[in-house]
Amino acid sequence: MLIERSDTSDPARRPVASFRTRPAIAVLLLAFCVALTVLGEYLAPGFASTSNILQLLKIASFLGLVAMGQTVVMLVGGIDLSVAWVLTGAAVVFTNTSAGSDANAILAVSAALLVGVAAGFVNGFGVVKLSISPIVMTLAMNNIMLGVTLVYTGGSPRGSPSPFVRSIATGSFEGIPWMLVLWALLSFAVIMVTRYSRWGRRLLAVGENARVSHLSGIDNDRIKISAYVFSGTMAALAGIVFSAFSGASFLGMGDQFLLPTIAAVVLGGTSMFGGRGGYGGTIAAVMFTTLLSTILVIGNISAGVRNIIFGSAIIAAIVIQRLLSRGNDAT
Repeated sequence: MLIERSDTSDPARRPVASFRTRPAIAVLLLAFCVALTVLGEYLAPGFASTSNILQLLKIASFLGLVAMGQTVVMLVGGIDLSVAWVLTGAAVVFTNTSAGSDANAILAVSAALLVGVAAGFVNGFGVVKLSISPIVMTLAMNNIMLGVTLVYTGGSPRGSPSPFVRSIATGSFEGIPWMLVLWALLSFAVIMVTRYSRWGRRLLAVGENARVSHLSGIDNDRIKISAYVFSGTMAALAGIVFSAFSGASFLGMGDQFLLPTIAAVVLGGTSMFGGRGGYGGTIAAVMFTTLLSTILVIGNISAGVRNIIFGSAIIAAIVIQRLLSRGNDAT
C-alpha cells in the first residue's frame, strides 16, 4: 500500500508539469514588460532607449540575486524573511573590511559571504532541527542581523568598497554592464542545477512531498538547510555588489528588496508551498517588477501605494496558485 502511494505521488513527476507551465508564465510576464516599456516611453521619452534598458537591467540584477536564493528556499516549501538585513549586514562587513582598498578585496568578500552562510545555516537549523516556522525563524534572524549590524557599526557604517568590486558593479564591457553578465552567468548555472542536478531534483522532491522524499532515501534536513544557506549566500553577494554600486553601505539598504523579492518569486510561478517552479520564471518577474517600480516612480506614485500594489500582487498570485493546484489535483 505504501509503495502504491509513493508511485502515484512520485515527486519526480509533478514538477514536470510545472516546467511546462513556467514558460507560459515567463512569456506572459515578458509581454507585460514590453507593454510597460511602451508606457514608459510615453511617460518619459527615451525610456525605451538601449542605454536606459541596460541600466534598468543592471538595477534588476541586484533584485535578481536576492530572488535567486529566495526561489530555492520556496522550492522546499520555505521562505526567507531575513534577506533584508543579511544583505545589509554583509554589505557593512564588506565595506568596513575592504576600506576602499583592492588589497583587502578577497578578505572583505569572503567575510561578507561568510555572514550570509552563517545566517542561512542558522535559519535552516532553526527550521529543520528546532521545528520553528520558517516565517518566525527568518523574521527573528532578520531582527538579530539588524541588532548585530547596529552593534558592529555603532549606528554609522564605515569604509568604502574595493575599487575592483566597484568596477564590476558599475562598469560595462562594450556597453554591456558587468552586473548583467554576472547575473546572466549565475542565472544559467542556477537554472541548470535546479533542473538537472541531483540536488535540484531533491529540492523539488522535498518541497513537493517531504514524507515521500524521506521514504525514498533523501536527507530532507540537509536539503532544506542547504537551501537556506544558499539564500543567505545570495543575499550577502547582493549586499556586496549593491554597496559597491552605491559607493558605500548604509543601514536598511536591504529593506527595499524584501517585498519585491517575494513578489518576483511568486509571480514567476514558484509555489510558496514548495515543489513547483524554478528560477526561469523568477527572472521574467524580476524584470517585470523592476519596470513596474520604475513606471510607478515616473508616475509619482508614493512608496506606500507601491507597497500596496506589490502586496496585492503577491496575494493574487498565491490565490491563483491555490486554484491551479486544486485543478491539477482534481485531474
